[in-house]
This record gives sequence, structure tokens and C-alpha cells, in this order.
Amino acid sequence: MADYVILTDSSTDLTKDLRERFGIDDYLPGNITFPDGHTEDSTLDWENISPQDFYTSMSKDSMYTTGIKNIEIQEAFFEKYLKQGKDILNISLSHALSNTYDACRKAASNLQEKYPDRKIIVVDSLRYSGGDGLLCSLAGDMKKEGKSIEEVAQWLEENKHRCHQTGTVDDLKFLAKMGRCSNVSAFMGSLINIKPIAEFNRDGMNQIITKVTGYKKLFAAMIEYMKATIEPNPKRIFVSHTFRKAQWLQLQDLIREEFHPEEIIPTTVCMANGSSIGPGMVVAFYMGKEISEGLVEETKILEEIKAKL
Repeated sequence: MADYVILTDSSTDLTKDLRERFGIDDYLPGNITFPDGHTEDSTLDWENISPQDFYTSMSKDSMYTTGIKNIEIQEAFFEKYLKQGKDILNISLSHALSNTYDACRKAASNLQEKYPDRKIIVVDSLRYSGGDGLLCSLAGDMKKEGKSIEEVAQWLEENKHRCHQTGTVDDLKFLAKMGRCSNVSAFMGSLINIKPIAEFNRDGMNQIITKVTGYKKLFAAMIEYMKATIEPNPKRIFVSHTFRKAQWLQLQDLIREEFHPEEIIPTTVCMANGSSIGPGMVVAFYMGKEISEGLVEETKILEEIKAKL
């Protein structure tokens, strides 16, 4: 069995220590343009700005924009490992949120003729942030267990629709501006203390499926929703936030008390994702039941929960 590397992009929210722990060999940053007009790599490790400074600036209506690297850079990123005689499993940000997946597929196609003996498998995670990171971490676990590149890729394709999110973004103007969440327009307007709850749909887009008032009801709804959708004896749950530390810590405590997962991995959403989300996100990512078409079942679950709050 040929050796292979697991690669990803700057949407995974996996900092260096997590990438090393889970065997994520490398990632390709995108571009991020700051409010003053200069552009940097959208890295995962906050080398040039702290999360607090980043999200505080967004609270003051500063806008950041992101973009992907050109195809030549994507090809060079892959080719570095192909030259070493290694196969590539690349786990990409959802195609519904970015052109990253398409660029990876194109780069893989362009390189396959030059390296006919190498395998380049590109998986669309249909996820972002901690959801993408969770899938990457599980793929890394499987590689360490001795699974082949084909086995890991097949597992990802068969199980990515079991990767859930539940939580809120309490300021939707960034998502609305960037088009990163469906149904946003229906929830714009007077949002004082309103907490919309979103889930991944099967197209890889965030979709708002209900709303509640205040964090107390939000957390109650989230825990009940997780009870209805999470896998038994959860191995790993990611809990992520964008400048909502107190609520982030509270949610971790609630999840630990209710579900006793093997581990909770707390993450601050990286700048590539955070530029579109803005401050105000508190979300849990976990594996569970397969997500239904159109989120019909998930919407029904949440509406029943909401009626009891």
C-alpha cells in the first residue's frame, strides 16, 4: 500500500497542535483582504493578528474578504507530495461556500497525467469550520489505524451527511453579505435577542431552520436537538465560537454533563471562516444520524422542541 498524505485548506479550524495530533500533513491557505486593503494568507494559526483583535474589528463594522489561491499554486501544493512518491487525500471546504473544491479537482486532473502512478482523491466535505475539522480528525484517526486511502475516502463520502452542527450566529449581517447561509433574509430585520439555529443541508450549505429567544432557550433547544440526532457514545465533539467566550465555555459544560463524549475539542473559528461569519457564533459539531433531504426531519425535531420551551 502506497504511503499517502491527508491535505486540507484553511477552513478546517485545526491549529498546528491539532493538525499534528490528527496527522493532517499540510493545508493550503487562501487569501484574506483586510479592511485597509492589504492581503495576507488566511492561515489557521493566528500569526499576525489575535482572534480578539480580529473579531473586535468586525464588531466595529470592518469587513474582510476572502479568496482562493490560483490554480498554479494549488498544483504546486499537490505536486510537492507527488514528487515524494506519495498519494494524496485532500479534504475540501464545501463547494457551496467556496470554489476551493473545484480548484482542487482541477489541479488533481491537471497533475494526474504527469503522475499516472499516483492517486489524488479530492473529497468535498460539504462542511466548514469545526465540521470540516471533525471529518479531517476522523480521517486522520483512520489512517493511523492502517486504513488505505481508498477506505478513508469512501468512509468520508458515506458519512459526511452524518456530520451535524447546532448553534447560532447572533449577528447575521456578515452571513447575509457573503451569501454563506440560506434563508438569512427571512430572519433579518429586528433580531434583538433572537437566536436563529442552523444546520447543514445536503448541499453543503448552512440553513436556518428555526429561531428562539435568548441564550437560555437556545442552549436548551441545542441540547434537546443533539439528544435526538447524535450518535451513541460520541467520540469527539467540536465546540466553536467567534468572540463569544462565555457562551462557548457554558456550552462545553452542558455538552460534557449531558453526553459524556470521549473528548470535546474547543476551537476559535479561523479567519477564513470568521470573515464570513462575523462575531456571535456558538456552535457544536458532532456525528449522528444522517441528515434528511431538505432538512425535513431536522426541522420537525426542532419545531417540536421549540413548542415545549
